[in-house]
Amino acid sequence: MKSFSMENSRELEIRQQIDAYLKGRLSEEEIQALWNEFAKNPELLNVLEIEVNVKELIEREALNSKGSSGKATINRLPSWTWHAAAAAVLAFIALVQIFRIETPTQMDQFVVQRIGPDQVETSDGVRAKDMRITTADSLLNLGFEAIVSGNEDRAIELFDEVINRFDEEPYGSKAFLNKGIILYNESDYEAAIESFREATERVQDSRMILEKAYWYLGNALVNVGELEEAQKAVFEAYQLEGVFRNPAFRLLKKLSDDLGSSDYEGFDAQQLE
Repeated sequence: MKSFSMENSRELEIRQQIDAYLKGRLSEEEIQALWNEFAKNPELLNVLEIEVNVKELIEREALNSKGSSGKATINRLPSWTWHAAAAAVLAFIALVQIFRIETPTQMDQFVVQRIGPDQVETSDGVRAKDMRITTADSLLNLGFEAIVSGNEDRAIELFDEVINRFDEEPYGSKAFLNKGIILYNESDYEAAIESFREATERVQDSRMILEKAYWYLGNALVNVGELEEAQKAVFEAYQLEGVFRNPAFRLLKKLSDDLGSSDYEGFDAQQLE
């Protein structure tokens, strides 16, 4: 075997990893790391004794075939065979790496997994220049407290009470938004979509509530596979230029890539690169 520029310690480490692999002692993560080393460093082919691995497999097969003398007959192949086999292994690994790199980013990397309680709408405290808390405000605050306490069922009851008793703004949109947040976190996306849509239709004079409602509506629509509708909702959130503008950029880019369209007026896909 020709000389190599690698340090002896590194060569020994690789040999030990190969030995452990053949004996089934490596974890899945360690095996992947070893294959990555092969793919990244073709010069390791000789040093890493991939040909020895292939030899060992063939010789094990040969040991199972007994000759007439009762002893194993091992037909050794020319040395170039081992190098060819090793090169084939490397080519396969490289191909796997290429496909891994080109695999599209998963949609769930762009979608909200869980909405935090900080997104829940509570009372404003100020109404028409007077500091006063209405019954609807109190119900919204009690609903928030129930969410923080982990009593989501009670929170939904309180928000439903707001919806049923106080059909005016900003209470209706807040209650529907909050209810949608709970349903989203419970993975009841269909019901969450209805609540978020109600919030978008009722809200008045509150860009923040409107942006939240459209943003989470878009995320819920993604979760049920309605990507075109999701694109429309996320674009509405994006246009409001609020706190969700950047994540809306990224999700719009992903949706546009998957749907093959980005023809919204004013949407600059280059900003998402």
